[in-house]
Amino acid sequence: MDFFKNIILKKETLGNNKLIEDTTSIHIAFGIDANFTIGTGVLIYSILQHNNNNIVFHIFTDSIYPEDISRFKELTYKANNISIIIYYVNPNKFSTLPIFFTWSQAMYYRFIISKLLYNITDNILYLDSDILCLNSFENLFHQNFSSNIAGVVSDHDSMLNYAQKAFNLNSNYYFNSGFLIINLTNWEKNNISDKAISLLLNKNNFKYYDQDVLNLLLANKTLLLEKKYNTIYHLADMNTPISNDTIFLHYSGSVKPWQAWGQYHFLTPLWLKYKNNSPWKDVPIFQPKTYKQAKFMTRMSYRNKKFIKSIYWYIKYSFWKIKSKLKV
Repeated sequence: MDFFKNIILKKETLGNNKLIEDTTSIHIAFGIDANFTIGTGVLIYSILQHNNNNIVFHIFTDSIYPEDISRFKELTYKANNISIIIYYVNPNKFSTLPIFFTWSQAMYYRFIISKLLYNITDNILYLDSDILCLNSFENLFHQNFSSNIAGVVSDHDSMLNYAQKAFNLNSNYYFNSGFLIINLTNWEKNNISDKAISLLLNKNNFKYYDQDVLNLLLANKTLLLEKKYNTIYHLADMNTPISNDTIFLHYSGSVKPWQAWGQYHFLTPLWLKYKNNSPWKDVPIFQPKTYKQAKFMTRMSYRNKKFIKSIYWYIKYSFWKIKSKLKV
């Protein structure tokens, strides 16, 4: 498929560049834009606290700040068993695909992984950047895939109901695409990336875009894994404790622990603990910059009985929204 031709503009390798050829290395991939780099950095740091394997991290991005490159380098200086490879994606390739204000086109960068890495490793772990590693995941790479294309974790039951009604999903579960342990041989053999892009270009009834498409294409072709590998948690509306055996805690949804409107939840300090010991320790928490973000700040402040702050941000939200509409 011509879509993936010349999709990488350049590549930059940090750390131990010999690990890419080491057959014992574990490979982990991310697809991000500059705004999610802090999440990726803290996630990588948390992974290194609980895993001693040789690991190659593959970051697919359309932009990254120089100071974040320096922080990634700092990680490699402290650990000689890792390599970080940054692939600079041609953003124009994805400009016609649908996006949402909380999801940029970086959600589609996971479809590049197999095109570049299928001859490097058999299995690769894809992770969203709003995840935290809390325990060792070594056993994850000992799964027997057989003919399955990926190992996945099911999402909330309501998501299966949605998918069955929206696009007649023929499966007993709907999985969250923020965690995928991919068998690259089976993925390529089934042309998953090409089919996914084709569907996204030609159909527009998907609500969760890449995730819906993957559930459609991988129906009955996945290995269902335990919830501990992708404990899905919404900071906006969940308050239940997590299990002690949780391996990956996924801060799913529109509220993230690095955002000011995500600071009220009892699980945010856990993320902050890792951040404050990582090279991103001096990066400030993100403040609202758009009227939609100000709306989140208003709502979360009100829910947590910070009424004066809620009023302040409601005024900002109203002003910014009017200003935004006048520009149209």
